[in-house]
Amino acid sequence: MALSESFLENQSLLRDSLARRIRQLRLSLRLSQRDLADRAGVRQALISQIEVGEANVTLDSLLKIAIALEVDFEALFAADAGTSPDGAAQVQRRPLP
Repeated sequence: MALSESFLENQSLLRDSLARRIRQLRLSLRLSQRDLADRAGVRQALISQIEVGEANVTLDSLLKIAIALEVDFEALFAADAGTSPDGAAQVQRRPLP
């Protein structure tokens, strides 16, 4: 069964949104991709692939990234997240476990 155009379009939009959001959150903490990868226990290449919308990332990796970014998992998908004038995301942080 072939994937519908609608599914593929939604998949692309979700990846693009996730890419922008993770980059915003990373930059708001002034972290490099390497820093975020180290904090999350994932490869730096995965962070790079996510941020350009090329990764088929697992939920486990997304959860590790959310913890490393000090946000709830849901914050990775927040469509209406505010930004400051410099483009950094404005989110309520939570302490690392």
